[in-house]
Amino acid sequence: MKTKTKGKAIIGIAMVAIMVASVFVAMIGSAGAYSTGGQYNIIIKQQPTQSVLIGQDLDFNHSVVGWPGSIVTVSRVVEDSEEWSIMADANNHLKVSAAETQWTKSGAFYVNWNGTPTPSTYEAKLSVSTPSIPIDLKVGTKSVTSMAKGTNLTVDTAGMNLLENDTVKLIIKDPAGIQMKTKDGQTFDPITVENLTAWYGRGALGIETEKWEIGTYTFQIKTEPAEACGLNAESAVKELGITKGAIDIKADKTSVTELKTVILTVTGIADRNITVQADPTTKYALFPKGENDNPKTDADYWVQYCKFNHTIDADGKRTYSVKFNETGSYTIKVIDWVDGTLGNDDDLDDTVDITVSEKGVTFDLPASVVVGEKITIRGTATAGKYVDIWVDDELYSKLDDVVIEDGEFSEEVTTTDVGMTVPGSVRIKAWVFDEEGADPDKDVGDDPPTTTADGDTAILLTKPGLTAELSVTTVAIEDYFTVSGIAKGSTSVEILCVPPKGGGGKSLLDKGKTGLSPDRKASVSTVTDEFTKRLTVQEDATAGYYDIYVLTAGMDKTWGMTGKSDLYGADGALLVNYGITKIDSPNTDVGTKTQEDMKNILVDLVTSPGADDLYWVGRLKVEIAHVTLDPIASVGVGEPLVVTGTSNRREGFAIVITVKMGTEELTPQTVKVENGTFSATFDTTGATVGTYTVKADDGDGHTDEATVEILTAPPTPTPTVEVTPTATPTAPPTPTPTPTPTPTATPTPTPPGFEAVFAIGGLLAVAYLVLRRRK
Repeated sequence: MKTKTKGKAIIGIAMVAIMVASVFVAMIGSAGAYSTGGQYNIIIKQQPTQSVLIGQDLDFNHSVVGWPGSIVTVSRVVEDSEEWSIMADANNHLKVSAAETQWTKSGAFYVNWNGTPTPSTYEAKLSVSTPSIPIDLKVGTKSVTSMAKGTNLTVDTAGMNLLENDTVKLIIKDPAGIQMKTKDGQTFDPITVENLTAWYGRGALGIETEKWEIGTYTFQIKTEPAEACGLNAESAVKELGITKGAIDIKADKTSVTELKTVILTVTGIADRNITVQADPTTKYALFPKGENDNPKTDADYWVQYCKFNHTIDADGKRTYSVKFNETGSYTIKVIDWVDGTLGNDDDLDDTVDITVSEKGVTFDLPASVVVGEKITIRGTATAGKYVDIWVDDELYSKLDDVVIEDGEFSEEVTTTDVGMTVPGSVRIKAWVFDEEGADPDKDVGDDPPTTTADGDTAILLTKPGLTAELSVTTVAIEDYFTVSGIAKGSTSVEILCVPPKGGGGKSLLDKGKTGLSPDRKASVSTVTDEFTKRLTVQEDATAGYYDIYVLTAGMDKTWGMTGKSDLYGADGALLVNYGITKIDSPNTDVGTKTQEDMKNILVDLVTSPGADDLYWVGRLKVEIAHVTLDPIASVGVGEPLVVTGTSNRREGFAIVITVKMGTEELTPQTVKVENGTFSATFDTTGATVGTYTVKADDGDGHTDEATVEILTAPPTPTPTVEVTPTATPTAPPTPTPTPTPTPTATPTPTPPGFEAVFAIGGLLAVAYLVLRRRK
C-alpha cells in the first residue's frame, strides 16, 4: 500500500510538475529559447529551431523544460553527417564561445543528435548567429546628428537580435562626458531590451530633451553579461548635438559678391511653422526655387521669391539658399509661429545680416589680334552661371549666354564673326547672371543692360600680314620644293605657278596640262599663323623661270572688290573683273596671257582701291636634272681617290658613284647633294693598276662619266743621313817639295765610301797649295 500510496503521491507530484511546466511554457510562448534576465539562454526541449547568439551561455538543465538530466551534446551536422560536436559542462551549461570557429561554419546544430534530422532522433535544434546591436538616432523617421532642445529623440534599434528580457545599458553621456543613467524620470541604465524598444524605440514617445543642456551627447548600447545570457556585446557610439530650442538662423558667410549663394541654417523645434524672408522684403534677395530645402513650387513663395512659409524638419533643422543680385546690406529673418499662427505676440524670430559687394569679371585676352584670326574670349567671374559678352555694345550669338564653370568662362570665335572686322580698338564688356532670362540677361539684337558692366576691356585689331619664301631658287624637273611663310589673319593661302610662256605654257605641277597649276591651297595654322606646301615639278615641265604667287583674301574673306570668296572658277573673282574662269587646260581662259599679263591681272585684283587682299611673288628656275663629275687626278695604289661633282638635284638627293675597270670595281658609294655639290672618297688599297671609269648616277637616268688612272705605288724613299765634319785648326803653310808622280794601277771601280771622300778632299787641298806656291 505504501508502495502504491507512495506511487500515487509521486504520480500526483509529477502531474503538478507537468501542469506547472505547461503553464510556464504557455507563458513564454512557442519561441523556444528564452531569457529570464539572468546569465543563461534557456533551451527548451523539442521546440522548433531555437535562436542562440555567439557569446551566450546556454542552459540545458532548467527544471521547467524537462531535460532528462544527462549531459547533452551539441553537434554540427552537414548533409546528415556529424562534422563536429561539443558537450555541455557538469551543470549542463554550454558557452557558445566566439573563440570556437565551428559555431560560424555551415551546417545545422542539433542537441543529442542520433543520426537523422527528424524530431524523434534529436532533442532540440539550434540556429546560431552573431549578435547584432544597431543604433540609429532619429527624430520621427529621419536620422539626425543634431536637433533642437525639447525635441523628442528616438533610439532606433531595429534589427537587434538580443532577447527581450536581456538587460542592457543605454549609455548616454552629456557634453561634460558624464553618464546619465536617468534623466527627468527616464531610465537608461539598466534597462531591458523590451523596455528600451517600447519606451524609446521606433514608434514610441522617445526620449524627452526639454531640460537637456546644449552641447554634444554620445549614445551607446552595451549588454550586462550577468543579465543577458552571458553575452558581452555593444553597439557603435553615436553623437548627437543639442541646439537651443529657440528659433535660430545662421549663414555660412556674411560677406559675399552678387549672385553668390549663401547657405542659411535654421534650427528650432521640430514641426513648428516658420517664415523665412528678407527684412524688408526686396526683389534683390532671391531664394532659388528647389535649392536645398527651398520650396520647389511657385505657389510656396510670396512676391518674387523673396519670402516663403515652411516648417522645421523632424530633426529640428532646415537648410536654405539665398542669393542677391544687387550690392548692399541685407537682413534675413526667420519667424517661429509658436502657437501655429503667424503674427501673434508669442512669435519668436532671429535674424542674420549679409553684406553684398559688386560681382566682377576679369578678362584674359591678348593685347592685339589680327582681323580674321581666331581668338579665345576667356576670363574669370566672381559669381553667376552665365555671361553675356558684348563687342562695341553689340551682342553676337557666339557670345550670348556663355557658360561659367568653376568661376571661369571661355569661347573661341573668329574675329570677323563677332564684329571685329576693322583695324583699330574695340571695347568688350560683360554682364553675368544666374538664370537665362533673368536680369541682366539679354538677347541678340537687344540694347546693352543699363547697369554698369561687371567687367570690360579693350583689344587692338591689326591688319593681316603675309610673308613667304621658296625653299630653293633652282629646282630640277621631277624634284620638289616648298613654299612656306606666315599669313596672319588668314585660314589658307592660294598658290599659283605661271609658266615661262605664260598661261599657255606647260604646267609646273600638272603633267600633260598647261596653265597656272590651280587647286594648290595651303592651310594656315591657327596657333602660329604659319603655312607650308611641298610641290613636285612634273616631268614634262618647261626649263626656265616660273613665277610663284602666294595670295590671300583680306579681312572680308573676298577677293578685291568683287564680293567673291573664290579666286577662280564659275563664280570666281577673276571672272567678274577679267572674264577668266579656267586657269588651266583644257579650255583655259589664260592661254594667250604672258607672265607679265598674269602679273598685271593678279596684282590689279588684290591691290584695287578698297581691297585688302595680300600677295607675294617669287621666281623659281626650273632646270633639266643633271649630274656632272669634276676632273679627277691620278693616284697611286693605296692612295685615297677623291671624286667630286655638281648637281642641280634637290638638297639631300642621293647620288650613286661607282669606280670600275672591267671586272675590277672599288666599293660603290652613295652620297648626298649638299649645296649643289657632292663628294666621295674611295680606298684604293690592293687595287689593280690601270684606267678606271668613274660614273655618277642620280637614279633617274641622269649620269656622267670620267676616267682616272690608278698607278703603281711609288718606291718608298731611303732616309738620307747627313754627316757634318769636325773643323780642324790649319797650321801656317810651309814649303813642300813637289813629289814625283808614281804610276798607279787602275783600281776596280767600287762605290765610294766615306774614307774615299776624305782622301779626295785631302788631295785637292794639296794641289791647291802647290798652285799657290808657284804663283
